[in-house]
This record gives sequence, structure tokens and C-alpha cells, in this order.
Amino acid sequence: MSSISTHKIPKKYVTPARRVMAVVPGLVLILALGWLSHDLSPNERVVLLRYMAMAFAGVMAFVTPHLLFPDTDKTLILQLNLSPRHLFLHHLVKLRPLWIFATAALLVIAFGDVSNPAGYVTEKLQLFGTGIIALSAIILYALYRFVTIGELSQRWNEGKIGRKMFTSMEKIGKSTPVGAGMYPTFISTILVTFVGMMSVVIAAAIPHPVLSITPFVLFAGYAGLQLYHQGSHYDRLYYQSDAFYDELFTNPSTGMRDSREPAGYEAIYWVPQRWRPAAWSQIIQLDRKRPMGRIIALLSFTYWLLIWLGVPEAWFSGWLVFWVFSKNMLAWPASDSRISPPVFHWWMMPPHDWVIARFFMQIRWTLTLFLTIGIAAVMSGAVAWTEVFAWTLFDLVISAGTAWMITRSNEYVFQKKFI
Repeated sequence: MSSISTHKIPKKYVTPARRVMAVVPGLVLILALGWLSHDLSPNERVVLLRYMAMAFAGVMAFVTPHLLFPDTDKTLILQLNLSPRHLFLHHLVKLRPLWIFATAALLVIAFGDVSNPAGYVTEKLQLFGTGIIALSAIILYALYRFVTIGELSQRWNEGKIGRKMFTSMEKIGKSTPVGAGMYPTFISTILVTFVGMMSVVIAAAIPHPVLSITPFVLFAGYAGLQLYHQGSHYDRLYYQSDAFYDELFTNPSTGMRDSREPAGYEAIYWVPQRWRPAAWSQIIQLDRKRPMGRIIALLSFTYWLLIWLGVPEAWFSGWLVFWVFSKNMLAWPASDSRISPPVFHWWMMPPHDWVIARFFMQIRWTLTLFLTIGIAAVMSGAVAWTEVFAWTLFDLVISAGTAWMITRSNEYVFQKKFI
């Protein structure tokens, strides 16, 4: 191996705006945890850590494959011909930001004590150490599950695994919702979430504070041992998994990374025929720019988590404000002139019709918002049904306002200048 392959992969330039957008969610979470833990007893801090560890397991099950694959540094890695060890370190570097934010959150939970900052030092140090072991175990296990996906997915695709199940489904006239190669990804997502959460549950069932660390130590040891066993052929696993996700996340018609096909024309049947082509042209561009489904799912899950944690109403109400504005502001990239040429839009239909078309695009996830708050109203007394309808109306108003603002800055400006 050449000496250049031992060097670190050069860092890419990232704009300040993207850095801010990447850091803001973590800072918001840390501030929220700081507010929750500012005056808690040691036992209450342990409970808060358990909630965080369970949520972290769900997050890692969701984001790990998207952080690692397909690797944007793959061309450079092929040129450097990195060793299995350096490829493993490369993956750890990619997951490092999550570990840093998780560690910062642990520091806040363990030591964010305003009323008695110098008290219970031993308990706080033990809590911090337990959290480090637990979150590190979850990260290592998620890495192990997803880095070995490529070979397993290939065997599913070739029918070496799961053939009897698919044959049985065909005999009874059932079809599979996804290709055979996708099943290992679903299984790994479930396993990372389940095993991570169950380690927290088992640790909580052990009354002794020192022995309660044991499940996390065993979990971390198992994950580390599995990765150690894969170490000699980590390069093969890397390229197999990267090839699988490159095919999965890349739109063959555009050659661009895309986790799924954009919404089909028939999927927006609820838009009136007059505005359906225009609304679809915006939705399909937005789907290629932003994974809106995953973003909405994360916003909804966080809202339920805040209610479950018992935070004051101002906190989860503030999150709903963020929910609504995020959902509407994330649609702005679809209005870029390179994606939505005003001259083409003006040729399709008048500007006032574009306001209506964009309004339908903006309310695409309004039903999800209604269901998110409605489920909270059914399952918890923290939300009343009057609030459910009030928040839905608020979203409709914001959607109408943003649709008008986008059209005013595009089609109306074009019409005023050139028509």
C-alpha cells in the first residue's frame, strides 16, 4: 500500500449556511435538555438519560445508512486504495458528529444542575460514563448492521435467502411492497432500534446502580467484537454496501442521489385537475431536493417525544411552530429559477393560478400534521381537540401566505418586467 493511502481524506468545502443548518437542530436539542435537567435529582437524570438513549437508538437506525452510503468520497477512496482499517476509521469519522452531539447532550443531562452544581459528583460521573458506553454501543452496532448490508442484500436478491417466503406469497396472490434486496435494510433498522431500546429496558430493570451498566458493556462488547471480526475484509464490505445503496439511493434516469422515486402524478389525485400538472411539477422537484417524508416523520416523532417527556406546553407548542414553518420553508428550493423558470410557468398558466397550485403543494403534509396532533390529543391530555383544529388552520394560513410570497417573487415579478 502506498504511503498516500495512510493520509487522511481531504476535507471538502462546506458553506457556512450548511454548517449552521447542520448544527442548529443539535443545539436546539441540547438547549431543550438543559432546560429539562437544570433542577433534577440524580434518579430523575437517570430516567432522562434512558429516554435519550432510546431515542438515539431510533435515530441511528434511521440515519446511519444515509450518512454512510453512497459515499461521496468513493472516487478519492478508490484512488487512495485505502486499507480495511482506514475504511473503518473513515466511517467512524462520518459518524463522529452524532457522537459529539450525543456526548454534549450527556454532559448537559449529567452536569446541568443549577440548584446544586457541586453535589452528587460521584452519581453524575457514573451517569456520564454509563451514557458514553450506551451511546457508543448503539453507534457501533448500527455501523455493524449497515456496513454488512451489501452481501446480505445480494443474497436476498439472488433468492438464496427468503425464496420460500416469496414463493408462498406469490401462491396466495400477494405481492411484496419492495424488492427482495431491501428486506435486510428493514430488518437492520428494526434490530438497531429494538436491541438499543431493550438494552435500556434491561439496564433499568437492574436495581443496583453499578450492575445496571452491565447490559451496555455487554452490548458495546458484542458490537465491537463483531466489527473486529469483519476487520480483515472491511474493504469488501464497504464496496458491497456502497454499491447496494448507490443503486438504491440513485435515480437511474438522472444519475443523482435519490432515496426514492418522486411522487407520481396519480399520487396527487386530491389536487383539482386545473392545477394538478403545476402542483406535480413542484412536488416532483421538491422530492428530488429534500427527503420530505423523512423530515416530516422526524418532526412528528420529536413532537410526541416532547409530550411523553412531560415538558411544559410552551415547549411542544413552540415545536409545532417550528414544524409548520419548516414544512413550508423547505418548499422554497423548488422555486429556484433554475428549477422553476418563471417564463415557463407564465406560459403554463397565469400567476394567480400558480398561487393556488403552490398552496396545494404546501398543504401536502397538512393531514399529517392534523394526525400528529390528533394522536397526541387521543393518547394524552396535554392537547385539546380545539388546539388540533387551531394548529391545522394555522398551517393552512401559513401555506397560503408562503404560496403567495413565492409566486410574487417569481411569476409576478417576471410578468411586471417583461409582459
